[in-house]
Amino acid sequence: MGTVVVADADLATLGFSSAHSDRYVYSNYFVPVQLTFGGGETPLLPFYVKQALIEATRYGGISADRLPHLLKELGLSEVWKANDMDAAEAALPGVDSGMINREPPARRQTVLGDQEAEFIAGLLQSDVGIAFLDRTRIRPVGFALGEHVYALALAPGEEAVLEQRTYTKRELTLEEQNETEQQTDVELTSALTTELQEGFERQKSLTDTWGLNASHTGQYTSPTGVWGTFNASHTIGYTRSVTEASQETSRRAVKDSQTATSKVAARYRTQHKTDFKLVSETGMESTSKRTVRNPNRVTPITLHYFKVLQRLELAHERYGARVCWAPTVKDPALAFARKITDGRQRIRDNALAALPTMPVKPVRPAPGVPAAVETRTIYSPVVTLDKWGFTGDMSADYDIDVVFDSGWEWDGDIETIRQNLTLITRRPPSGIAARVVGVPVVTDSNGQPALRVRIHVGAASWLAGPGADVQLAATFRRTPTMVDQNADDAAYNALVAGYLTDLQEWQDRRDAVLAAAEEAGDEFEARLRNGFSPVNEMVSQIIEAHFPASVRDEAWEIDFWHRVFDWERASFVSYPGWWSGGDARAPERDPSDFLNASWAKLYLPVRAGMELAALRWIFGKVVATRLPQEVEHQLAAFVDELAAFRTSHLGTGDEMPDLTSECQEVPERVYCLAKWTELMPTDGTHLEVVQGATTAADAVTSQEITDAEALRAALLDGELQTNRLKTKAYDQMTEPADVDIHLGTPGNSSPTA
Repeated sequence: MGTVVVADADLATLGFSSAHSDRYVYSNYFVPVQLTFGGGETPLLPFYVKQALIEATRYGGISADRLPHLLKELGLSEVWKANDMDAAEAALPGVDSGMINREPPARRQTVLGDQEAEFIAGLLQSDVGIAFLDRTRIRPVGFALGEHVYALALAPGEEAVLEQRTYTKRELTLEEQNETEQQTDVELTSALTTELQEGFERQKSLTDTWGLNASHTGQYTSPTGVWGTFNASHTIGYTRSVTEASQETSRRAVKDSQTATSKVAARYRTQHKTDFKLVSETGMESTSKRTVRNPNRVTPITLHYFKVLQRLELAHERYGARVCWAPTVKDPALAFARKITDGRQRIRDNALAALPTMPVKPVRPAPGVPAAVETRTIYSPVVTLDKWGFTGDMSADYDIDVVFDSGWEWDGDIETIRQNLTLITRRPPSGIAARVVGVPVVTDSNGQPALRVRIHVGAASWLAGPGADVQLAATFRRTPTMVDQNADDAAYNALVAGYLTDLQEWQDRRDAVLAAAEEAGDEFEARLRNGFSPVNEMVSQIIEAHFPASVRDEAWEIDFWHRVFDWERASFVSYPGWWSGGDARAPERDPSDFLNASWAKLYLPVRAGMELAALRWIFGKVVATRLPQEVEHQLAAFVDELAAFRTSHLGTGDEMPDLTSECQEVPERVYCLAKWTELMPTDGTHLEVVQGATTAADAVTSQEITDAEALRAALLDGELQTNRLKTKAYDQMTEPADVDIHLGTPGNSSPTA
């Protein structure tokens, strides 16, 4: 016989309770902070700003004697002395002759003068600030009655079958330079409980990422990730206090979030529609349809349908505050474009190197002498590049002459010139490049024939960077001369015929190899573009510019930098290419796209607890040693102020939970900035019934109803009398008796006893 086994389940685990279903949309706000000496007006300068200021006096055309007057005009008389600029100037290497002798950039005179004070003020702007980590909590809290959508009138006894259909139509149009339009129609059957989050993220992406199209700010940020991008738009100047920065970003963050959610909710409520239609059906009733009936015989009713809206509570919360470094890069896609150009050139060069030697045209020989052509490689003089921009950049053309003797001619091989084009400079290959422009031409140079080659040189910005020289070479051959008419024309013609045949075969093979190289180059470029990450590219350039190889050639150094900076949260913003002029690298893309951008700013947050180490590197480029006492004091005061802000708003100074007991429950510590509510559409409807004030009864029907009411009243009175008789008979019975008692009016018979 079986044994009954009962599961001993805890009843508490079988119960249900209400819980919030929260969703989050993340965003970040950056405010620059000006660190000053003693809380005054004198800013604390990072090492790269010191170098830029010194180089501006050496190569930028600003007189060192006038600099004190400019600083006094800006109210910063103590900047030079407080930041120990004399020691920095002594430590900076000597003057670069290639930069000091360059021609000053051409400037159109204006009534404003040279505006050197504004240039100095721009150099002294702070790249260090506070990044506030925010999120918007979306919490469903209930329902609300919406607008009236349909009214259905039913006559007495009428029955109708309703089909309710609810759908949402969303239209998305993306306008780009190629005038591409994309439209998406989505019919949703859910209650749209998650749509506000998706729409909110998209709205913030339109406002922050595609600012050019949404708010006309002319910038492009990195794609929205898990933690959102950094928003520094409309920041008013800078601040000297973490509290002031928090107050400024709080107002702006709440306004941005509330505006975005209001736009999304209003758009969804507008596009959400509920349709009702009457249908006639034969046969079996479908379960997807609703049957409504008027139960009244003579009174009509009206059914009023209302939308049921979901009530959402939104709260903008601050869950972190980080020190953030925001350096800038000019022409950020230069290195990436050079990778593509060098890769294609390398593929082309490898393909040409695999070809056999180009056939040489024979020279008419003397009788009995085999045909031969004499060739010679001639180098141009070394030319110093002098068309530098104000910030040490360059985008200029140069004409270089290769002088050769009479009786010789250029062999027409441009590839030889390209291969022998050499830049002589201390700049890295990623920061300067040169290429041959057009076709070289033979001209006259001081009475001698010369081959004039035009080259274009492009260089990234490097204020007071090293200069550069260029040299190239070309191949020449001796010009054929008239020989004795008695030479063996038949032998020479045979040599020429063989040369032409070999040349045609070589050219056909070269064309095929170059076509295959172009296809391979296209594939190479497509692979680079598919794996291209603007954030990674920006990080690479910042590391190249501010992290010398000596501080990143050991494993512990790389580990140290990853513990100091939060590379995963790094974000960037780029500015349109129209600020720098020139042709766009990718004309089919937006002017603010990273590939076409003129400038870009990287936002690199510092991990909580590593602020002092990061600030020491940013301001003094030191890792293990300490900075001067006054500088250390100001940096420590700033870090302490940030820790105090975190403690008062987030509970702890490092944003980590404070564990003081075993198995302690960790509460969520965030600082709520503001709350508001939004209404979102659902697929539900609410029904209200309104009874008609008039009836559809005629005189006969009214009399029937009156008679029925009188008969019902009589029947009720008879039932009351019967109950009273039953009660009285029960009270009078004292002993058993065989008595049949019939009460009431069965059928049409008379009452009997």
